[in-house]
Amino acid sequence: MTRSFRFRSTLMFGLLALAVVAALAYGLGRLLAQQIQRDQGEALHTLAQSTGVLLAEGLHERMREVELLAASAELSQIGLDREAWTREVERLQRSRAHYAWIGVTDASGRVRASTGNLLLGQSVAERPWFKNALTAAYLGEPHPAKLLAALLPPRPAEDPLRLVDFAAPLRDGSGAVIGTLGVHGDWVWARDVIAALRSERKRDAGVRVFVLDRGGRVIHHPGGPQASATLASGEKPPAQPTLLRWADGRDYLTAAAPLPARSPQTDLGWTVLVRQPAALALAAVDDARRTIWQAGGAAVLGGMLLAWFALGRFAAPLVEIAGAARRIEAGDLHGGIPVTQRSRELEQLSTALAGMTRTLIGREQALAEANERLEARVAERTEALAEANAELARLVHLDGLTGLANRRAADERIDSELARQRRHGGCVGLLLVDVDHFKRINDGHGHAVGDEVLRLVACCLRDTLRESDFCARFGGEEFVVLLPATDAAGAAAAAEKLRAAVAALMPPPVGRITASFGAVSVCGTEVDPAGLLLERADAALYRAKARGRDRVEVAD
Repeated sequence: MTRSFRFRSTLMFGLLALAVVAALAYGLGRLLAQQIQRDQGEALHTLAQSTGVLLAEGLHERMREVELLAASAELSQIGLDREAWTREVERLQRSRAHYAWIGVTDASGRVRASTGNLLLGQSVAERPWFKNALTAAYLGEPHPAKLLAALLPPRPAEDPLRLVDFAAPLRDGSGAVIGTLGVHGDWVWARDVIAALRSERKRDAGVRVFVLDRGGRVIHHPGGPQASATLASGEKPPAQPTLLRWADGRDYLTAAAPLPARSPQTDLGWTVLVRQPAALALAAVDDARRTIWQAGGAAVLGGMLLAWFALGRFAAPLVEIAGAARRIEAGDLHGGIPVTQRSRELEQLSTALAGMTRTLIGREQALAEANERLEARVAERTEALAEANAELARLVHLDGLTGLANRRAADERIDSELARQRRHGGCVGLLLVDVDHFKRINDGHGHAVGDEVLRLVACCLRDTLRESDFCARFGGEEFVVLLPATDAAGAAAAAEKLRAAVAALMPPPVGRITASFGAVSVCGTEVDPAGLLLERADAALYRAKARGRDRVEVAD
């Protein structure tokens, strides 16, 4: 039986089906692994970003709170009065559960008022927060408690008290420093922030959150503050979610995000690192492969059974024809199918086969023609789609009202021009333009007239500029002009030329239109990020507005 066509065909079908299942399990498994790694990595990166934002907001809020209290006009009248400050610091501590200690010192470093009267009368002159706060607001890195460790309620040995210092100078009415305001925040606040963002399901799935300082030292570890080993030696926090080998020798899906700096004082260079064991992150891949193999194996067995029975029915007529042929070959002219009947059977079979072949060829030709027509239609529609996509891409970067480039295109062009300037040197000038009293135009003449004024100003700017210059609507009645190869003097001259051109416009019923200009330039090896460059131009524009409008101001 093993030499029969039926057995070998069924076995071949089973082997081919098994190979297909194996290929599907491998290919789909890899695709699924990549997709799951990408999706899970994005989830970890989102968690890292959210944690970083909340930590940064918390640091900024607390730093700002300390600064505002230290600079309060009402409190500046009480000097270093102990009773008044004691009431204030006690009130502040009641509103902030994570403030372990709040105190006020004089200029020599002696504590004059504090929560719970802790360290009252003692000197903190050697503490970094006091030294730095004599000149400006200060935010310190987390550190173990020293003076307060024995005064505050005891903590578990595995979770010792660690503090984050916030401090600001106290000044009298003349601005002279008379002391400092210091706040010791309990670092358990960071753990609470992380716990609030990380769900129980993520924790059970092995998701852990670390916080690193600027030097890569661990300042928050899910296993406790004493842990120091994180990534393997030489590894840096990844820019994109990826699989990394950690110091414990295991692979983890790892994502990192820096804490966004809300102010120079809170720019500590911290990084939030989130990891998940690779085996847990990609567990769904193993389940999917197991399901594919189980379903594929059942399909292969079922297919082999169907093939066995189908081939049996297909082979029976051939076996009968072969038997008749052997009988005729043996000389049994009277047994089986008569010669006349045999000839008719073979003729009918060959005719049927020939007819079937002709039919198949005709259908194949018809199918080929249909495919050619379909490919032509696909090519035609693909070309139309490409044209539509090109038009859409153009519209994405175009302001519909003025016909100028929009904010998105302006941001991309500014980044590109600054990158070119950093590589090749030279100068780049930038102007911020704001139509004066535009709200008055809208309120007095209607939005239709306001829109027409914006179109006229846009045409005026575009027609007055050089071909190499770039002009875009930046938002509302504000425009941005990028001047390649232009220093500060050139930017000011170009702005003055544009100001005069706008001032010459006299559209009815508005009458004369004016605009204010803020100019800035970056030259040589100077590195000026796009955001800072725009801030400088905006500051100059604000000065132009404040000094009477219809004028040009150049940034420092």
